[in-house]
Amino acid sequence: MKIHHLVHSCLLVEIAGRRLLVDPGGFSTEAVRGLDAELLSGLDAVLITHQHPDHLDRALLQEVLDRAGGAEVIAEPETAALLAEPAGDAAAIPAQRLLALAAGDTHELPAVPGEQAVRLEAVGGQHAVIHPDIPRVGNSGLVLSAGDGPRLGITGDSLEPVPQFRGIDVLAFAVVAPWSKIGETIDFLRAVGPVLALPVHDAIASDAGRPIFLRQSTNLAPEGTEVRDWPADGVIEVGAD
Repeated sequence: MKIHHLVHSCLLVEIAGRRLLVDPGGFSTEAVRGLDAELLSGLDAVLITHQHPDHLDRALLQEVLDRAGGAEVIAEPETAALLAEPAGDAAAIPAQRLLALAAGDTHELPAVPGEQAVRLEAVGGQHAVIHPDIPRVGNSGLVLSAGDGPRLGITGDSLEPVPQFRGIDVLAFAVVAPWSKIGETIDFLRAVGPVLALPVHDAIASDAGRPIFLRQSTNLAPEGTEVRDWPADGVIEVGAD
C-alpha cells in the first residue's frame, strides 16, 4: 500500500492495483493538479468523507472526473445527495458514477488480475461538534483493505474511537482542527492505538504552529503507536499489496 499526502486531508491511496483519491478539498487543488496525468486518468474512485469544502471542492472534483473517465465517486450520504445536484460551474454527478456509503456499509472494488479485491468500510457517521449552534453534518470515516494486507483508517472530521480503528495498521488522523483540542486528539490515539498514525487535516496550522500539535501527539501517543510525519515527497509505503 502506498499513501501519498496531497495537502491537508487529501490522500492518494494505491492498494491492490487500485488508485483511490480521498477528500480532494480546496487546500489540495494545486497538489492534485500536479499529479501525473496518466496517474490521474487511471483513478478508480474518489472517496469523500463529508461535504465541507476543505474535503470537497466541487470544481476540483469536476476536473478530476473529467480526466479520470472511469472513476466513480463514493461519498457519505448527505454529501452524495449534494453531488447529485449541480453547483456553480460543477455539473451534477450522474447516478451511475455516484455511490452513497453510509456508516456501517461496505463496498468492494473487484479484484484486478493478480490482486485481491479492495474493501471499503464506512464508519462513524457524524462530524465532530464544532459548536452547539452549528448543525452537525454526516461524516463517514473509512477503512480500506485488500485481503490480508494492511488496513488503512481515515477519520475524516471525527475523533470517535470506533471499534474498526482499534489496533488498525495505519490511521490518518486529524492532528489539528477548529473543532478539537490537543487533549482530545491524544485521548483518541490512546483509545484506538493504531500501529502507525499519520497526521492530516493540518493545512489550517501555520508552519510554526504545526510542529506543536505533531510533537504532543507523538510524545503522548500510546505505547505501540508510531506517529510518523510525512517525508518530503509526501509518500509512505506500508507492507506489500
